[in-house]
Amino acid sequence: MTVSSLTNVGLSQSNTNAGSSSSASQLAQNFDTFLTLLTTQLKNQDPTSPMESDKFTDQLSQFAQVEQGIQSNKNLEDLLAMQGQQRQLSALSYVGAQIEAVGDTNWRDEGEELTYKYNVAPEVPRLKLQIQDQSGKTIYSEELTDVSGLQTFTWDGKNNNGVEQDAGAYTLVVQPMAANGDTFKDDKGRPASVAIGIIGTVDSVDIDDTDIYLRLGDVSVPFSTLTNVKLGANSTDTGTDNTDNTDNTGDNSGSEQQEEAA
Repeated sequence: MTVSSLTNVGLSQSNTNAGSSSSASQLAQNFDTFLTLLTTQLKNQDPTSPMESDKFTDQLSQFAQVEQGIQSNKNLEDLLAMQGQQRQLSALSYVGAQIEAVGDTNWRDEGEELTYKYNVAPEVPRLKLQIQDQSGKTIYSEELTDVSGLQTFTWDGKNNNGVEQDAGAYTLVVQPMAANGDTFKDDKGRPASVAIGIIGTVDSVDIDDTDIYLRLGDVSVPFSTLTNVKLGANSTDTGTDNTDNTDNTGDNSGSEQQEEAA
């Protein structure tokens, strides 16, 4: 198991506590100043017209209320920091899990296939699928005519000439097309909507102060983009699959039929 940036766990707690500590320190300084002024005023007050006790009692009460508020904020920050650490540590269990996530770039090791999911607007009659390498060069392409519903596309790692490609990051490009082969546009001249997802196995986890990233080879997948996680024999749906807008699926060339529950 490889875990990157594990030393960052706990930094968030230190940062959040800094604000409360600064507020508490400032309150203590103000309170000391207040006591000094109050003591001086009491020493130099007119004995025949002494200061009313309820005035400085009210001020002392206000200081106590502010101090309690600062302590409550600190306790809340500590609780949130602990929850953040638990979330970070729980992400380590994703190593070796199969995930589905929103995105168009996946990592391929030599000899392996790559699996993507995509969904286009139902009015699109045909489309072109392209696989591009890290330099943006198109390695593989094909055209499909029955593209309704959520589709799963598996690329065997070879170009159109049947030559296997090197390990690396590869991007799926989905181009909706009109019946005549032009770029598809609806009645209002707008391009068709396209949603793309990737499927892969987590190799390692990157953790920083702001987010968690699951790594598929050299491809980083933000934790927030996950739509499904399979740990062993169990599958956990982490939210609505953003690539799925319909229950109908098709089977074309490199695409495999898949049914999704609504």
